[in-house]
Amino acid sequence: MPCQGLFAHKAKKGLTVTDFTEEETAALPAVMRALAPVMDQIGWDRPLSGLSANDMQRLIVTTVEAFRAEMLAIASNTEVPF
Repeated sequence: MPCQGLFAHKAKKGLTVTDFTEEETAALPAVMRALAPVMDQIGWDRPLSGLSANDMQRLIVTTVEAFRAEMLAIASNTEVPF
C-alpha cells in the first residue's frame, strides 16, 4: 500500500498521522513567505468561503510548489548518512 494510502487507512480508523519531520517544519517559513504576496493580491480580510475557485487554486499551487522547492533545497544541503 502506498504511503499516503497507509496514512489514509490509519486516519479512517482514528489513528493519528505522524507529526511533521524536522525538515518539513523548517520548510514552513518559506511557504509562508511565498503565500504572502498571493494573500496581498487576494486580500487578507477575505474569508475562505469568499474566495473563488481560482483564488483557492492559486493558494494551493503556491503552497505545494513552495513546499516542494524548499524541501528540495533542504535535501540538497543534507548529507546522506551512509
